[in-house]
Amino acid sequence: MSRPFLGRSAIADVIKSKERTNAIQRREGLTDHPVRFIVCGCPDPTCGGWHTIETDRKTPSPEECAAIIQTDNSARKSKKPKSK
Repeated sequence: MSRPFLGRSAIADVIKSKERTNAIQRREGLTDHPVRFIVCGCPDPTCGGWHTIETDRKTPSPEECAAIIQTDNSARKSKKPKSK
């Protein structure tokens, strides 16, 4: 049986990173920007990764999301082969 990917301390580190990033996001008014988790990849078993706020992008509004989904669905339906 293989070992778990992240150890207990690495999981705690990832959770604390998320909490710190959320606090910074709220404090600086960046709640409309997405947060991305970056996996470290180093061999240290206590290191998991960190969270970053992507300030170059914005999260779409609910209306924009509905429009994006509608255009994607219509594009997928037009690609389906016609049955005889």
